[in-house]
Amino acid sequence: MAAIKLSDRERNLAIITLGFVVFYVFYQFLLTPEWDEITKLRQTVRDRRLELRVAEGKIKILQAIEKEVGIIAVRSELPREEKALEVLRLISQATERSGLTLVFVKPLLEESGEGLKFSLSCSGTYIELYNFLYILYRLRILVLIDSLNIASSGGPAPRLDIKVALTAYY
Repeated sequence: MAAIKLSDRERNLAIITLGFVVFYVFYQFLLTPEWDEITKLRQTVRDRRLELRVAEGKIKILQAIEKEVGIIAVRSELPREEKALEVLRLISQATERSGLTLVFVKPLLEESGEGLKFSLSCSGTYIELYNFLYILYRLRILVLIDSLNIASSGGPAPRLDIKVALTAYY
C-alpha cells in the first residue's frame, strides 16, 4: 500500500482538525463533568457558609440574651457538691418566689445516676403549690418530682402540708 501524499497545506489542516477533535473530546467528556462537579461543590460551600453565619448570629443573640437576663453558663465540670449547692439554692428561691413556707430541704445521698435527689417539706396554699411547680418547670435544670404528698388542714382556706421527693438533673 502506498502512502498518501499530502501537500503541506493539507497536512497542516489535518493536524489542526485532529487537534480540534482531540480538544473537543477532551472538553466534552473530561472537563465539562468536572466543572459541573466543581460548580455543585462551590454551591454547597456557599450554602454551608451561610448556615454557619446564621448559626454564629444565633449564638451571638443567645449570648446577648444570657447577659441581659443574667444567666450564668452552667458547666458540667462542676463537682457534685457544687451542683447540689446550686440546686438547693434554686429550690429555695423557687419556694420563696412561689410564697410557700419552706420547712426543710435535705439532700438524699444516692450515688446512682446523674440525678441529685432531695427531700423537701413546706406549707402553703393550692395556688402557692401551683406557682412552685410552675417555677420548677421553668428552671434551667431538669427537676423531676418523684413523689408528692399533700395533707390539708381543712376549712374554707386550707393550709397544705407538702412533702416532695425530687430529682434534679444538672
